[in-house]
Amino acid sequence: MAHRTGKTAADGEAFKTRMAELTKRRTEYEHYRLYPELPDWEVMGFYPMSKRRNAVTIGTPGLRRRKRLMAGHARVGRKYAGRVSQLITGSHCLDEWEWGVTLMAHQVDALKEMFTKMRFDEVTARYGEFGPFYVNLRLAPAALWKHLHLKSGRGIFSFPACLWIFL
Repeated sequence: MAHRTGKTAADGEAFKTRMAELTKRRTEYEHYRLYPELPDWEVMGFYPMSKRRNAVTIGTPGLRRRKRLMAGHARVGRKYAGRVSQLITGSHCLDEWEWGVTLMAHQVDALKEMFTKMRFDEVTARYGEFGPFYVNLRLAPAALWKHLHLKSGRGIFSFPACLWIFL
């Protein structure tokens, strides 16, 4: 039987090694999705989103074009690795949105820069519907008082405080 380029025999060692790698990768991916570990960073943003439900949806282009569009969208997001971390959650049947996007960063400007780049990405611009954007600064109580230029009172807060900014 002729050997095809890029394929391995199902009973060969190369195939078994590749399957073990893919199984490990899938297991790690599933674990992260079920038990996400969010970084303890100072800035957190959230927005709900759905696919646009009009005559032109992400389902309109063929599968190859959809894959190319989504790959381009992912490339934009990967440029922010290390500066922005994300958690995408499903929201089907819980409210009117399909997903919730939670973003964490050390600086607000990282979120702003990413939002700006993403909103002009073709997938986002043509096919996305977005709800309100919420951004919060996570600060210890003393840091919150300092940020607000207020005098700190002793023992007023015993929990981490948040300052919410509604966009």
